[in-house]
Order: sequence, then structure tokens, then C-alpha cells
Amino acid sequence: MARQSHRRPARFERLAKAYGVYWLVRDTNTDIYYIAWFDEEARQTRRRTLKTTSGVEAEKIAEKIEKSGITGDPQAFLDKKAMALTGEVLDHYQKERVPKIRSGEAATNAIENYLRPKLGDIPVAVLRKRDIRAFQDGMIQEGHSLGYVSRIGSVLRAALNLAVDDEEIPAAPVVPEIRGDAEMEAEQLRGRELTILEVAKLIDTISDVHMLDYAIAEINTAARPEAVLELVAEQIDWQHNLFEMNPPGRIQTKKFRPIMRISATWAPWLKTATKGPIVSYRGEAVKSIKTAMRNLVSKAKLPGRVNSTSIRHTLGRYMENVAKVPGREISIFLGHVPVAKKKSTRRYSGIDPYAPEYLTNAVAAVEAFVREVNKHTKKWDLEKPYAIKPGWKERK
Repeated sequence: MARQSHRRPARFERLAKAYGVYWLVRDTNTDIYYIAWFDEEARQTRRRTLKTTSGVEAEKIAEKIEKSGITGDPQAFLDKKAMALTGEVLDHYQKERVPKIRSGEAATNAIENYLRPKLGDIPVAVLRKRDIRAFQDGMIQEGHSLGYVSRIGSVLRAALNLAVDDEEIPAAPVVPEIRGDAEMEAEQLRGRELTILEVAKLIDTISDVHMLDYAIAEINTAARPEAVLELVAEQIDWQHNLFEMNPPGRIQTKKFRPIMRISATWAPWLKTATKGPIVSYRGEAVKSIKTAMRNLVSKAKLPGRVNSTSIRHTLGRYMENVAKVPGREISIFLGHVPVAKKKSTRRYSGIDPYAPEYLTNAVAAVEAFVREVNKHTKKWDLEKPYAIKPGWKERK
């Protein structure tokens, strides 16, 4: 007579999808989900309960664990409580984002001197738009300008949005923009618009190669200064004549860094850079050009508010007023409208970076702008890498 098997059915059912080194299992007796992984040191499978019977919720937790880059026992992550206070949200932003942004010092000042003292002890769950507006009104009554209060509000807005994106809080209250359309329109640009002659004069004052590389990149991309300084040759796609302006590992923000079509006036300069940073000094990436730019402006004797953003504003205005580039192309070129590189998402953008017509009007305007400036430079030939025009003599 055949022996009957009394083997108990498996208690844990493994789900097919993996999340990095982890996978999900379900307790068939209780329907509770666990996250499992293989412990190499102990040579056995381990599990941690997710304390949920919802498969959807379990998948979300597993995705968060994978996204967080955790390996090994995820218990500390699972025990982590959601942020409760606004101060925790500000701390998270100060740790994760502030060190990576150009306005980090200003953001720290906003957090330490205004946001945390006034709003830090308020639970995010009960923070409302009216509370934030009352805080803003209080700052105005203390004598702060609309623009300054608006910038403080932008730090709070960015901190709340980051906490939502990182799934530290489920939702964020609205941070109202205290300025009206008229105030925003009237607000002075960080760097004033220049004339063609002024751009040429500014470039001719350059004597350092790294500043020349910066200026050439700027007049061909109108990129924000920090974006230009972070460009590396490895981001160039010569097959499609594209430059991925957003470096690997950088999270796109509202200051979007687009996929740039390389202009004919920039290409010969870029081909001299085979690897590493486009703007470098003694082999190292240049971190800031603020001081160098101030010195150039002083040497060129340009009046008014001229700084590292002036060429960006000048080229943007040239596209709009002289070259008549369509507004959407200008927005994409300047990084105001996101365009994805992945095929799965770029179909929603309206413009495909790999299509022949991508940014054609904007790039044609750039090339016309550079050639126009080049007519007025006396020292540097902007179409020939590092070439000095015949007859140039350094002024004493």
C-alpha cells in the first residue's frame, strides 16, 4: 500500500516580481505580506513583515525600499515613522537638497531665521494655506519686501514638494505666491539684458581659457550658470548631435535641464573636449564663476546689473524679439518645459529630441546670434576654437 504524504502546504507564497535584492511573500494563513531577501552571511532567506494585507500597499513599500538603495535587513526603514512636523520637512530639505543648489545659503537662512521658528512646530497634517499666508503677512508687516517674502515661500514650497516626492508625507498644503502678476512682471531680472556690442565687449575681455569655454557654452545654450559648469563631455551624443544637459544622478527640478541640440557654432569647440568637464581649470571642474564674471564686467566697464545670467536673458530675448522663435521652442530651450529622453515618456512632451525638427528654430537663432556677436568681437573668433582674430593687440 502506497504511503500517503502528509507534507504541509507552503505557508508563504512568493510573488514573481523582484524589487532589487528583495521580493514579496504572502502568508497564506493570514494574508499578511512580508518582504524577503537572501542573507548571504547566514546563507538563508529572511523576512520582515509589512503589516498589511493589501497587495497594492505592499508593492508600494517594496518600491520605496528599492528606491532608497537599501540592502540587507530593511527593518530600520520599516520602523521609520512618517514625518509629522513641518520642521522635519525642513530638516529633510536642508539635508537632501540644500547642499546641491546654488541658492543653498539663502535657503538655509530662510529655514533657520524664518520658517523653522514660525512654522517648524506645526504638524504638516494641520498646516493650511491660511496659516502660511498669515506667516507671509506677518513678514510684510515686519518690513520685508514682497520679493523677499516670496523667496522665503519658495523655500517652504520646495521643501514640502520634496517631502511629497520622497513619500515622506502623503500630501502638502498650498504655499501661496504672495506676489501678483504685476509685481512678478516688474521684478528686475538677476542680470540685465545686454546689447550685441556689450556681449562682444564682455567676451573680448576674457583672458582665461576656462572663462572662454564658459562664455562659448553660454552663448550657444543660454543655460543657467550652474548647468554649464556641470557639463561633461560624456553627456554628448554625437550620433544624434544632442547634449544631455542634465548630469547622471541629478534629479530634475523646476529648473529643468533640457536635451540640447548642438549648434554648428558650438560643435567645433565641444570636439576639443574628449572627456571630463567642459569648463575646467587645471584639469578640475570649475565650481563657480561669480568672481571671475564680476572682474570681467568691471574690466569691460559695463554699467548696470550685469552678471552670469545676463547672456541667458539676452539670448532668450533675441530668440523672441529678433528671430521670432515659437514660444514653446524657447521654453524648451531655456529649460522651462520638460522634454523626456525615454521613449515611454517623451510622447507626452509634444516634441521628440530625436526628431529632425527638434529645436531647429531655436538652434538657428542661436547660430545667428553667435555669428552676429562674432562680427563685433575684436579679439576672439567665436567660430574657431581658441582662435584670436588677426590684428588683435592686447591693450595695456
